[in-house]
Amino acid sequence: MKKIVVCFVIMILIFTIGVFAETKDVRKEIKDFIKEKGIIVEDKDIVQINFSDLPDEVDIEKVENTSIVIFEVNYSAKPLFVVTSSSEEFQGKAPAPVCDTRLLLHFGVSKKINGASFLNMAGGIQGSTEKGYTMIRDGSITGISTNLEITKSAEYSEVEIIIYKNGEEIGFRNVLNADSSGVKIDYDTQSKGIVNFKAGDVISAYLNLRNEISLTDVTTTIEVTN
Repeated sequence: MKKIVVCFVIMILIFTIGVFAETKDVRKEIKDFIKEKGIIVEDKDIVQINFSDLPDEVDIEKVENTSIVIFEVNYSAKPLFVVTSSSEEFQGKAPAPVCDTRLLLHFGVSKKINGASFLNMAGGIQGSTEKGYTMIRDGSITGISTNLEITKSAEYSEVEIIIYKNGEEIGFRNVLNADSSGVKIDYDTQSKGIVNFKAGDVISAYLNLRNEISLTDVTTTIEVTN
């Protein structure tokens, strides 16, 4: 969509119009819009302004020349300008959008746990430093969430869900408070490109807790983005 801004000395009006291939179509839309404001002009009264030689009344910063077109509307001694997105940027084939592909890796365990261990994968196989989800293509780990139930708590204690890549900690994890019983949740995200992996890398999840803590029904989801 294109935006047209009518600039008076002390007032700015904004409305949205469609994409136009020719300047005369833009002029028609300008005429129709300002007609609603009680201003009647002809095509010849709407003049395109050179961006490199802006009038003093128009002060636009941080806008590239190719992104806008400015018209001056000559109808009285009072300055009136229209700023609209350039039709040139809409000509030709639009570039294809770049879309990330996101995949969720599921880990968990339903039995009672009272010691540190690797979590099971969706197929029920327990992960390890060598066993886990093998990545099909390059990408990044962009999120991790965990839901679990503490059945035996300990004061000032925590439970960690640590992500491993090829048997080594990567530093991105969930940390859940375990100083009281009940269901606990944690979720964390980070930008693509920070924690990266290559095709063929193995991702697993490790549950770290003190022996005096007991828990059950662990569900961990790791988000990977390609």
